[in-house]
This record gives sequence, C-alpha cells and structure tokens, in this order.
Amino acid sequence: MGNQLVLVRNESKDIKGEVRIYGHIRDKVSGEYLIGANIFQHDNVRGTTTNESGNYSFKIEKQRHRIHFSYLGYKSEIFDIYTLRDSMINIALQPDGLLNEIVIMDDLIEEEHEQTANQQNLHIDKIRSSNHLGGEADLFRYLGTQPGISTAAEGIGGLNVRGGSADQNLVLLDDVPVYNTGHALGIFSVFNSNAIKSISLYKGGIPARYAGRLSSVIDVHTRDGNFKKLSGDLSLSTIAFNGTLEGPIIKDRGSFLISYRRTFMDIWIKEFTKYQNKEKNKVGSSNYFFSDLNAKVNFRLDSKTRVLLQALSSKDDYSSFSAAKPEELRDENSTALNWGNSLYSLRLQRQWGKSLFSRTVLYQTGYNFESFRNKIFESRITTNKDLIFDASLYESEIKETGLKHDFDWMLSHNHRIKAGVNYQDRIFNPLAIKVSENDFTSLLKDPSINVLKSLKARPLIKGQELNIFVEDNIGLGDGVSVNAGINYSIVKSNSSNKYDAIQPRLALLADGEHLHFKVGMARMQQYMHLLSNNGLGLPSDVWLPSSNILEPQKSWIFNSSFGYRLNSGWRVGADVYYKSFDNISSYKEGGQLDISLGTDWETEIPVGKGYAYGLETYVEKVFGATLFNINYTYSVSDRIFADLNNGNQFPFNLNRNHSVKLSFTYRISQFSEFLVNWSYQSGNFYSKPINVTFGQTDRPVVIFPRKTMLHSSHTTDWM
Repeated sequence: MGNQLVLVRNESKDIKGEVRIYGHIRDKVSGEYLIGANIFQHDNVRGTTTNESGNYSFKIEKQRHRIHFSYLGYKSEIFDIYTLRDSMINIALQPDGLLNEIVIMDDLIEEEHEQTANQQNLHIDKIRSSNHLGGEADLFRYLGTQPGISTAAEGIGGLNVRGGSADQNLVLLDDVPVYNTGHALGIFSVFNSNAIKSISLYKGGIPARYAGRLSSVIDVHTRDGNFKKLSGDLSLSTIAFNGTLEGPIIKDRGSFLISYRRTFMDIWIKEFTKYQNKEKNKVGSSNYFFSDLNAKVNFRLDSKTRVLLQALSSKDDYSSFSAAKPEELRDENSTALNWGNSLYSLRLQRQWGKSLFSRTVLYQTGYNFESFRNKIFESRITTNKDLIFDASLYESEIKETGLKHDFDWMLSHNHRIKAGVNYQDRIFNPLAIKVSENDFTSLLKDPSINVLKSLKARPLIKGQELNIFVEDNIGLGDGVSVNAGINYSIVKSNSSNKYDAIQPRLALLADGEHLHFKVGMARMQQYMHLLSNNGLGLPSDVWLPSSNILEPQKSWIFNSSFGYRLNSGWRVGADVYYKSFDNISSYKEGGQLDISLGTDWETEIPVGKGYAYGLETYVEKVFGATLFNINYTYSVSDRIFADLNNGNQFPFNLNRNHSVKLSFTYRISQFSEFLVNWSYQSGNFYSKPINVTFGQTDRPVVIFPRKTMLHSSHTTDWM
C-alpha cells in the first residue's frame, strides 16, 4: 500500500472552491482498464467508481486530501493529494495474488461499496474459485447460487430470475445483446471465464439505460488483453480444452485477446451410445460437442480515444440415430439439435473534456436454432408395408444489427447523468412443423429434415426498434442517493402496428455505516416472445417478434431490501419483490403449432398474464480465513391463460417455492482453498401426460399444465 504526496502548484492566490481530479485506473501488470474501481476520499467520506471505460472524474476542495484507490483482487493505493487546479491522475494497481484472511475481509467490505442501488457487482475471481462442473468454472453456475435465481435442474434451461423465464433476461456482452447464453441446454454458459473482466447483475430497480427484457440484466464485460507482454493459458478439464492467448500489438497502445474452448465429450459419447444400442439389439449412436471463440482487439489512438473490435462465436451440435436390427421391422429414431450465437462489434470510446465520456457501438448479433425429431415404424412383412411416423422440425433465426451511442457525465462525486440512444434492426425467420403419416399418406415417405424444410416456406419478419433514455444518479447527503430515469421505446415491423412505451425507472439507496436500505421500481417492455415446450423433452424454442396479434410483453417490478453489517464480520439482509406480467405467450396444450408462410399461426398462440412475488434472505460471516454464506428464497410465480387449463391459474413450470443455498470457503494457504457448496430446492412443476398414445409414436396427451410437482432435490459440490 503506497503513501505518496502529489503537489500541483498554481500561480493563483485563490485557494477556495473545488478542483477536479480525473483519469483512469489500470492493471499495473497487464495494462487492463479496471471497471468499477473505487475512488474514496477519507476526510469527508466521498466516493465514486470508474465507468465501463475505466475512467473516473471527481471533485475535491482545494486542500490536502487522502484519496483511496482500490479494486477487488488488487493492492489498494492511498495518495495524499494537494492540488490547486484540475489535474489528471492516472493510477495503476498491483494485482494481489495472495489468498488470505485480509483478502476475504476486503472482499466483503468492498463489495458493499461497489453496489449502487439494486446493482450487484460480481468479481471474476469468485467465479473461478466457485464450484466447477467437470472442472469448468462457469458464470451462470455461479449466478445460480445467488438468492432469487433458479434453474430447471442442475443448470438446465437457463436462469430464471425472480419468477421470470430465461428469455426475459437481458444479457449483454460488451454492450451487445446475446440471445442464447447456454451450452448443453443451459448447463454451461457461452461466456469463457478466462475472457471475463467484470459482471453486473440487476434483479430489480433496473436503470433506464437497459431495455428490451422484463426480468433482469446481466451485463458482462470482457478483458482487453495484455498491453505489456505476450502471455497465454492452457487448461484441460475432464470435459473440455481451454486456451487463451493475449498480448500487445503495440506496447501500451494496442492489445489483443483470443480465447477458445471445445469439449471432447463426443469421443466417448459416440462409443458409449453405440455400445448401448448394441446391447438392445440396435445399431446407431449419439454425438455431442460444444465450442466457443472470443476475440478482441483494442487500440488506444490517443490519451482520450480508444477503438475496440470484438467477435464471439458459439456452437452446440447434438445428433442421435438408432434402428432395430430385424429385417422384417423398420424401427428408427432420429434426432438433430444444434444452436449457436455469432456477435461482431466495433466500439469507440471517447473522453470529452474532464468529466464527459461517450461510447459508440456498431454491432451485429445473431442466433440460430434447429431441432429435428423423427420416429419411423414400418412393417416389412405385409403386402402394404404400412408406414407410421411422427416428425417435427423447429427452427428459429434472428439477425440484429444495432447502433448505440451514450454519454456519461460525471458532474461531481454525488451527481452523474447518463443519456443515450439505441437503434436496432432485426430479422426473424421462424419455422415450426409437425407431421405424421395421416397428414401426407403416400406423398411423404421419407420425412427427413431436408424434406420437412421443403414442405413449407419460412416467414421473414423485419422490424426496427428505437430506445432513448436519460438517467440521473444524484446524492442527497448522509449516504442517501437516488437513480431516476426514463426510457422511451418505439418499434415497427412488417407484421405489426407501431408500438411505443414510456418506461419510468426509480431506485433509492440509503447507506449508513452498518445499515443500508434499497427500494426499486421499474416498468419494462419486451418486443419479442420465446415459445418454449410445455413439458419435458427436447427443446422447441422459437423466437417471434411482436405483431398486430402478438402484443409486446410488459412488466412492473417492485423491490425493497435492507442489509446490516457488523464489525465482527457478520452480514445479514433480506429482499422482498413483486412482479406483474402482461401479454406473455406459450405453446398451446399439446405443443403443436404450425409456423410457416401463409398460415395464421399467430392466432394459435395463447397469450396471458402472470405475477411473481417472493422473499430472499442471507447471512454471511467471515472468521479468520473462512467465509460462510447461507441464503434462503421463498418464491411464487403463477400464470393465467384463457386458452390453457380452462382459464384457471397455474404455477409457472420453472418456479421453485423454496430454495436454500449454502457455501463454505476456507483459505488453506497462500495459493489454495477448500470450497463446499450445498443447495436444496423444492420441485418445479411440469405438465404430466395421461397414459394415452397414438399408434407407435407414443405422443402424450396433456391434460393440465404444470399441475404435477417434481420431487425436491439437493446437491453437494466440493473442491
């Protein structure tokens, strides 16, 4: 920890008033710009944080001050500063690789300072040291340990935040939306932990700069790459290979980062499933792998301007085929499931003067999904050779091109204004087909994936969305601050009328020495719908835009929380929330929907409403080199559709009423730790089919949606 004196002289005799100190905070070893680093003035308890570009701007009086610069996982620096004029002070913090009780305590204290009203900043080191599956550290598995966040089963199905569905989460990668965030049906996220720099989570009180989803925001920023020297990292877990390479293009001026991950499970999955089929007197096998690639190039044109280029590509590929061996009987099952993301962006960051910063982002992001299933049964010993089959194909493709421009004006330590505009141009290309032998008889003898694609054309839907926002974060004194803002959005497509919405946002934070209190309110609007299968089985996810019939989804979010921090290392807190949903959509009972050109498929989609409420509590304690945390969540989330369950209310299929999560961390030595995670969750709901089938296809008949609760479950992980 340094203690340095900075003197800046001025010929002026006036020593009254305020001056501004500004600059950036970087990693001393790699040159990375640090997001959310803390700047704290000891003598009059003022503070601020660096923005998404690593810049800060801060007003102090014309006298000597002790300023504390800190960031989680880094050694703090304290400067005695005395200046009579505005001064640029750039700070470089040294990474702290020590794992000891001091780091744990700093972690506890600084995390509290980093949180603004309803914002939770997550440190990447926590994710890398959290519970791993197959040796893979994962952002979404860590988020699943937080109160109010659940998954269907062991991470499958994505994250459900406070009674919302996975499509209602706005997930951003360096300011660009990511439509599908999961590998292996959601067990792993598409974000490689080696490339992540910072994560911010909003479950309520969402600021006005975020729009387009109903439930939450997960804002991820990736590392820029090492500005100083070439370095790399190779790792091999039980399921995947992971490699990262980074270094300077021009030392201290430009950098690059490339990170690649691929599973090698397909090597043994194919052989194992081939053996299984052989034991059942069948032929065939299954195969699955996923991969993702992150690449980033960063140039500092001058002291105030940076240009960044970025790309993300992720892919999942699953296939399966099995057939019975007897020649007199044709009994085949085919499945093909693949999905992926692609993302490209160009970002310009600029500092205008001493307190005004801007970002301009031009991007294209895309998502494609394809799910095919076919079951064929044919008797070859009869003259007619009766053919029975059941085939389905779901496809969803989105291409979004966008332009964002926003300003961040740091007026003073307790007053900050953000404003901006966001334009998005989207193309939707959905398709959903289900056929059987009764639909086509002799016209369709081989229902392969290419045959189904040729049967019907996919509708092409284009739309544009514009968002304009302004938000004001102002301190009222005595630790009280307010973030108030408004977001105006307007959307138009070739299949809808013009929709617009005014979305007010408000968040209040009262932060004392030991007690803090937060209140949040947000109006949210979502101009897209995700249809997902009602029951268990292969996913059939199809993204659709709002239209004249399928109106935009809407929600109100209210939340209130308090936290109490003791000098002895204890922290306790609770959070209550309420959400209402309107114009949410679902597949109809039985899950059959024909989405193709020339059909009135929008009229067949049930539209309804819902609500969610709950209580989240936590207790955390630091003693010595040990960190203990336990949280409990009680939640209710129900849906009401006129066309489902006879119009009666039913529980959301991914809701879990009770959840308990416990973690225990012990720092064994300077470079190692012991971690145990235990979780208990009550069962979620699903649509239980009755025992009725058609022919050989075993197609279930659904009676009552979400009426059956699965058993409670608990898991234990240690490392």
